[in-house]
Amino acid sequence: MLPKRWHLRPSARLRPFIDRYWGWEGEHHLPPQLPPGTGSECIFHYGTPFLLDGKEAPQAVLLCLRTRAIAIGENGALGFAAVRFRSGSLRHFCSQSSAQLHDQEWPAQAIWGSGAERLADQLRLADEPASRAALLDQFFLAQLGRHEDRSGRALDGLLDQLYYAPGTSIDALAEQSGWTQRHFRRKFTDAYGFSPKQFVRIARFNHTLRMLALEPGMGTLDAALRMGYFDQAHFIHETRALTGNTPQTIITGLHEKSHFYNPPSRPIA
Repeated sequence: MLPKRWHLRPSARLRPFIDRYWGWEGEHHLPPQLPPGTGSECIFHYGTPFLLDGKEAPQAVLLCLRTRAIAIGENGALGFAAVRFRSGSLRHFCSQSSAQLHDQEWPAQAIWGSGAERLADQLRLADEPASRAALLDQFFLAQLGRHEDRSGRALDGLLDQLYYAPGTSIDALAEQSGWTQRHFRRKFTDAYGFSPKQFVRIARFNHTLRMLALEPGMGTLDAALRMGYFDQAHFIHETRALTGNTPQTIITGLHEKSHFYNPPSRPIA
């Protein structure tokens, strides 16, 4: 099977919560690891599942990596459809708290029951990306109808603002919310499972790696400074803390193999 990549937007009702559907087919050189991020990814394999930390992934797996990277490896010809949830949005689709889901690989059926297994089978039988996107729309619209946190929608906008502009003052954002700083931090942590400060740390790191992946000519220090790191030592420290590797190891992998980064839906401030 020839290598193929695709990505499609979800239906309008889902776009505030799901950034995109995307997938790969055929032989691809996977990145050596998946680094932490602020969003969540649900991957439905209809080809050979890849390896996560040396073990075959479930047919459908949910990843919410926050404070650690996970090794990923080829295990045969790929075929998968993935759902990329926006930061903090997974809570609108399931009953588990965000904190419960962080830093683990969850079989999708542990989150959504037998419906996730049926969806994985349907995705395997579908013959092209648009059909798979329609199946994903149907499934996640139903989950949104069951779990949407309507009272927390105001917080989504603030979290989105902080993601696309991680240099935003958290105190200013709390003032914008109309809540006290203490109440804002508590609501943020309850919804997301992390404090605003921790969220900014992960978002900044993720934005920097994406910039280096999508702009191979960009210097590491230039990208780090642009994203708000104090200096090169600061970025090296954060990379080691969040991935266990040096920036050079991560960047070499991004440039020599494929990666899972796509252009952001909005410019990063």
